[in-house]
Amino acid sequence: MTTTTLPKRIIYCMKISPNKPILLSIVLSMLFVFFQSTAFSAKEKKIEYEDEDVMFRVFRRSPSQIAAFYEGRGFEGKAINEIKKYCSIAVVVKNKTNDVLWLELDKWRFVSEGKTISRITRAFWKSLWQKINISQANRSTYGWTLMPEIRDLQKDEGVGGSIPLPMLSEPFTIIANFPTGKNKNGRIKTVTIKNIKCRADEK
Repeated sequence: MTTTTLPKRIIYCMKISPNKPILLSIVLSMLFVFFQSTAFSAKEKKIEYEDEDVMFRVFRRSPSQIAAFYEGRGFEGKAINEIKKYCSIAVVVKNKTNDVLWLELDKWRFVSEGKTISRITRAFWKSLWQKINISQANRSTYGWTLMPEIRDLQKDEGVGGSIPLPMLSEPFTIIANFPTGKNKNGRIKTVTIKNIKCRADEK
């Protein structure tokens, strides 16, 4: 798998509690590897949006890339086989405003051919992991790589993680709505990214 150096701004935008230095080291190391992929290669067109309020980037990973990542983390084959069934995208968001920007995944929409696509939630994975009985270590590791369900982003703070979706053959659109303000009583910031395709393995 081809890799490139992860941009420093992706590292510093990960919002992790400073009171947990050991967890910080582990999670940053995992995210460093997770975001390294051929998505950074010259052949891959960047999927990004940036204005005075927000930086928003999307990275796609193929089934073989996602398998290589989790194999390297010691995942069991039965877990990897399940993860590979789904469309793997990772998103990085940074708040550039002076206000609080709220990440709430339930306020995001994923649309393909006019139909809303349901993302694969943490509840789904929790149930699946119990059903196929994978190790607690694997469950925790996988959870760390997922985008948080809710996160308040202060000025210059960011967050990143994977958002699994059904494997789609047609392009889809992300409509990301971000409430603003300490009490979520500000305007809604909306970012729309069109024409995203699930990444397939090269033949």
